[in-house]
Amino acid sequence: MFIDTHCHLTFPEFDEDRATIICNAKKAGVKQFVIPGASIESSRKAVSFVQSFKAGPCFASVGCHPYETKNFPDVRQLEKMIDGNVIAIGECGLDYHAYKGFPAIGKKEEQKQLFEEQLRLAQKHHLPVIIHCREAYHEIFDVLDRLPSLPQGVFHCFSGGPDDVRHVLRRGFFFGIDGNVTYSKQLALTVPLIPLSKLLLETDAPYLPPVPHRGKRCEPKYIPLIAKKIAELKNCNVKNVEEQTTKNAQKLFGI
Repeated sequence: MFIDTHCHLTFPEFDEDRATIICNAKKAGVKQFVIPGASIESSRKAVSFVQSFKAGPCFASVGCHPYETKNFPDVRQLEKMIDGNVIAIGECGLDYHAYKGFPAIGKKEEQKQLFEEQLRLAQKHHLPVIIHCREAYHEIFDVLDRLPSLPQGVFHCFSGGPDDVRHVLRRGFFFGIDGNVTYSKQLALTVPLIPLSKLLLETDAPYLPPVPHRGKRCEPKYIPLIAKKIAELKNCNVKNVEEQTTKNAQKLFGI
């Protein structure tokens, strides 16, 4: 059994065929799904969607992406959503990459404040944290090291270099690996450095489809393609990747 530990199934891209997407994923061996919020609104949708299942396969995480600083989100609204269906806080973090056409994002200090508030929320409720980090690894580490104790968590869609791998490992976090592992030269260098016991599989659907589906909508059914590439990079059997990453997800999220 595979687990997609990061897929935005409540995003509008899936409004027309959400049930089919889940069905197709299950046929591919992907049996459980972690659906993270990226804003107050999407967190509410994630919780509401997950509540429609009496038991798995879907689990919610509530959080505000760093780009949400422009909307002045109130983290207390996230706290009100926490129930038995919420298994993590996030995605949250820092993103210092700005690109053409994207709306202005919050200043660095505003991002740090929002991130720290969500880290404290995770600690208060004894939940792991899903960290979004883009061109801000050293700043993320600085924020984490200011905490009295580190939460458990995962660096979603890890894109750092070998030095960042060492820093993440030293702090005991997991690494989320997505479809870009099938074409990223950076990940081809770093994934072999990461112990299998610290890897999680993600699609970030509807984003980051793996080869040979680049340019199309990403879906959880592509998780086996990500596992296959990881197995190639680590020179191991894909079944080992499947079994270990599932154990890792169960351990981190308690599912």
